[in-house]
Amino acid sequence: MKKYSLDVADVSLNNLEKNIVKFETNDFLESLRCRVGCTRQDILKAKELGFSKIVINTSLDPLVPIPDILKSIESVLQTVCSNDQEIYLSIDNALEFLVEEVNIVDILDPFIAEYGIKRLILGDVNGKMDPFTTYNKLNLFTNMAQCPVEYMGCNNYGMATANTLSALRAGVEYVATAVSGIGIPGVAAMEEVLMAARHLWKNEQVPNGYTIAADCGNILRRAGIILPGEKAIIGKNVFAHESGIHVDGVIKNPNLYEAIKPEEVGLSRFLVIGKHSGTASLTQKLRQLDLSLSSQEAATLLDKVRHTAILQKKPVTDAQLKTLYNLHMESIKESNVHLPIEGEISCD
Repeated sequence: MKKYSLDVADVSLNNLEKNIVKFETNDFLESLRCRVGCTRQDILKAKELGFSKIVINTSLDPLVPIPDILKSIESVLQTVCSNDQEIYLSIDNALEFLVEEVNIVDILDPFIAEYGIKRLILGDVNGKMDPFTTYNKLNLFTNMAQCPVEYMGCNNYGMATANTLSALRAGVEYVATAVSGIGIPGVAAMEEVLMAARHLWKNEQVPNGYTIAADCGNILRRAGIILPGEKAIIGKNVFAHESGIHVDGVIKNPNLYEAIKPEEVGLSRFLVIGKHSGTASLTQKLRQLDLSLSSQEAATLLDKVRHTAILQKKPVTDAQLKTLYNLHMESIKESNVHLPIEGEISCD
C-alpha cells in the first residue's frame, strides 16, 4: 500500500466473519476500512473487531420514499458517531438516477455537515454507466459536495477502468481499484489505472520502475487466483511477440507495438517462436540464446520449427528450439562430409 500510495484498503465485514481473519498489528488495521451494511448491528461488530474507519453501504430503492431511506441512514450514522468512528458513506447505485430526479449530493448534504462524513462514495454497482455519463454526473457532484467524493465503478460490462478514468477527469479525488480488477462483480484494475495516468496524462506521481507485475502476481497467488498470461499490463505474455512482420517491427522500433515499456512494470520483452514466426524473429531468438545461423540456414530451420509448432499446436520452447538447432547443425556437418572436393578425380 505504501509503495503505490494507496489511501486505504477495504475489507468486507461478511468476509471477515466467514474467514475469521485476525490482524496482528494496529498499524495495519488503521489502513483498513470495514464495509458494513446500513444496520446498527454491523456497526457494532466492526467496532468489536477494532475498526476505526467504517464504510456504510446502502442503495437507493426507487420503490422506497427518499425520506424513509434517509431516516434509516441517519439512525446508523448516529450509532457510528457514538462509537467515535470515521464515517464513509457509500451510495452503491448513486449514478443510476437522473440528476433532475434524484440529486444525491443535495439530499445528503445535511448529513455530511452534521455527522462529519469524511467521504461520500458514489457507486455504479450494476456497471450501467458509460464514460461520458460518468464524467458529466461526477463533474457536477464534486463541485457541489461539502466533502471529498470517491467513485466506485463496477465491471459488469467491462467498463470499470474507462469509467474510473472519466471519474478522475471529472475531478474526483479518490477511486476504488483492485489488483487485476478482482472481486464480484469487480472494479477497475489498479495497474491499468496507474499506467493510464502515467502515459495518457503524463502523471509524474506514477514513477517509472514499478514492479507491478510481480507485486500483483504475488497478491493474486495469496488469494488463490492464477493470473492469466494475457492479462493487460501485468500478464507474462503481454510483451511476447511471434508474428514475423510484428517481430521485425518490434526489433526496429518497440513503440510500434508497445505503448508501455515492459521495464516499467517489471517485465521483459521476449520472442515466441511458432507457426507464425519469420526468419527475422528466429534469427533474433537464436541470438538471444547465443546461437547463430546464416540467413539461408535460418530459413531451412524455420520450416522445421513451424512444422513442430503445428504438430504440437503451440509454440516451441527454448529447449525444443535448441534441440532443433543442434539437429540442424549435425545434418549440415554430415552433408558437408559427403560433399566431393572440388577438382577431385575418381580412379576406378
